[in-house]
Amino acid sequence: MKKVFSIFAVAAIMMVGCKPANQEVVDPNKDKPADPSETPTVSEDPAPVETTVEKIVKTAYIEAVCDWPEENDWKAVRIGETKWEFEYDDYGRVLALKNSDKAASYIFDYTEDFKSCDVLVEENEDIVKYQLTLNDKLLCTKMVDNTADPAETWTYEYDADGYQIKASKNGEVKTEYVIQNGNIFTWSRDGSRLKEHKYNSTDNVADLHTSYSEDAGLSRLFYETGLFGRSSVKVCTEAKWQDRDSKATYEYEFDKATNGITHETKYYGGDYDFDVNFEVAKKTFKAVK
Repeated sequence: MKKVFSIFAVAAIMMVGCKPANQEVVDPNKDKPADPSETPTVSEDPAPVETTVEKIVKTAYIEAVCDWPEENDWKAVRIGETKWEFEYDDYGRVLALKNSDKAASYIFDYTEDFKSCDVLVEENEDIVKYQLTLNDKLLCTKMVDNTADPAETWTYEYDADGYQIKASKNGEVKTEYVIQNGNIFTWSRDGSRLKEHKYNSTDNVADLHTSYSEDAGLSRLFYETGLFGRSSVKVCTEAKWQDRDSKATYEYEFDKATNGITHETKYYGGDYDFDVNFEVAKKTFKAVK
């Protein structure tokens, strides 16, 4: 009897464990919610959103041409002026500095990814005067100056807010900045002398470089492109070497519509040194978020 019972028991187990050929297989996880930790995810960057932004920008820079009759005579005589007109692309990037003399006009030829830029002469675009390497904020980190003989290589460093803080020529540090409250407080000459600056409460709305290091291998005109860092957020009224009693002072005129600077006059030791004029305007540019 026990033997017969055992046979029936084995048969029952086999019937439970084996399915007929036509029986549907039911997935026990069919209706189970997916576990996010077990689901592979593909990260996709959202498509950039294009918007517009209004900026007050300089449309022209008019530099005084001065003559100092004697080597140590700071009483400059203004004998003329040179004008450069700024041309921008739809995103506010400088494309050209146009001069009435095409031989003096600069064309900014960017690569497609905006990681570098050749500065050409409009009259002969085969002449590359400067070769710029740019970071993701469109600031120049390296400049090869082909106008020098032999060519010079300058490198530039910036803080997180886009202010230039160091410039080096052929690997040698030539100048360093200290930024305070968004303004250039000092810049150094050869690591020893310091020039200090003072500011008033007026906003520098058109990003004019009234204070900048003269030892960074750049002219004022090239600072005004914005490719070499931000200017001070306020308007500079005084600049003085720490080891000298004489100082430079500045006076300004402003555009009533935008409050941008239209005229800047510099005096040194109380005497006229130079002046520059600007044309400013409010323009609408594209922006990408």
